[in-house]
Amino acid sequence: MKTFAYTLLVTLLSCVFFACDDDHPLPPDGEPPCGPLVDPEITAAVLENHLIGFGLRDVDRILDDYTESSILVTPEGVFIGLNEIEAYYENLLPAFPVDGTVFEIDIQHVEEDVAYIVWHAETPALNVPLGSDSFVVQDGKIMRQTFVAQIQPK
Repeated sequence: MKTFAYTLLVTLLSCVFFACDDDHPLPPDGEPPCGPLVDPEITAAVLENHLIGFGLRDVDRILDDYTESSILVTPEGVFIGLNEIEAYYENLLPAFPVDGTVFEIDIQHVEEDVAYIVWHAETPALNVPLGSDSFVVQDGKIMRQTFVAQIQPK
């Protein structure tokens, strides 16, 4: 019986001490073990919420998808955290008014924690024949995003 108990104890301790490597130490209580939660269904849901927020031009809904640690990389620069990302969208959204904007997604892929879209749009003042965004979603939030678009004034 002592051998069984010892084996069980060693097995349990091995799971605790060797389940995570140095790059992914054990997290505080309540967080997933060994790094962020990665789930393609959550990634797809976050992308959908982001696109709905953009379609509604609802900055608060868009910001729900980010954290203070989020990073948005664009041709205009790098925006880090909620305040900078909020300022970016407040400047961007007026260029895509709800009335008169046609926004269509041409390609959409979701794989694990990565979402990728290729899109085009036309507004009363702009023609955007090609736009693309990539998103890295962890723990239900956009942690990293890149954006690029070919924007042509009319």
